Amino acid sequence: MIYPDGAASHKPRQSHPLRTYVTNLNMSQQLQSLDGAMSSMQVCPLGCCSFISFSIALAQLGEAKHNEQRDSERTKPSRPNRIKITLPLPQRNAQMYGYYISEEWLYETARSFLAKLYPDLCETKARTNARANPSYSFRKNFHIQSLSTAHALLPPGQIVPAECIVDGFVLVLYIFNDQPDSYNRRPTQKQLDELTRFMGREPQWSVSTVPATFYG
Repeated sequence: MIYPDGAASHKPRQSHPLRTYVTNLNMSQQLQSLDGAMSSMQVCPLGCCSFISFSIALAQLGEAKHNEQRDSERTKPSRPNRIKITLPLPQRNAQMYGYYISEEWLYETARSFLAKLYPDLCETKARTNARANPSYSFRKNFHIQSLSTAHALLPPGQIVPAECIVDGFVLVLYIFNDQPDSYNRRPTQKQLDELTRFMGREPQWSVSTVPATFYG
């Protein structure tokens, strides 16, 4: 007999029913398990698989798939549970979420953190480094990568401690700002709670002296 498309007819090759079952699984580990199970099968004179052997093979495949899924879940990196907070309405300048601080407190606290982090660091270097980059020791101590310092505009109608005002601006230790790069690295609630306990007051929003376009 000739098929309509002109190809000669031929008898399709009979594939093993269990191999057909796992074709779409596309997992080399499972196929190896299947080959091992099939080699130990007993076939009756009629060419049928033993029901018991077939069940065992299916159980082996199911166990292999379960183990692979379990190992995959173990190796998945966990995402930090970052704080949930509503951003203020956008302004021309960036906005920071943090605490008003004084320069003297900032440098002295940064120095004490460096002394704790690096006991072998001499006092002179600790003071120099604390003034050069005070944010570094705060980030290391509280494990908040977005933590930094900046100047903010004087808030209208709000009383700000005189020691926190530098050259007409407010010095702020901010946890993060409203720009994407900083906001996406904001801390977890546990980290924020630890920092707030240390500061002794709740953080608040303030307007930076830097335009939002500065952050790109």
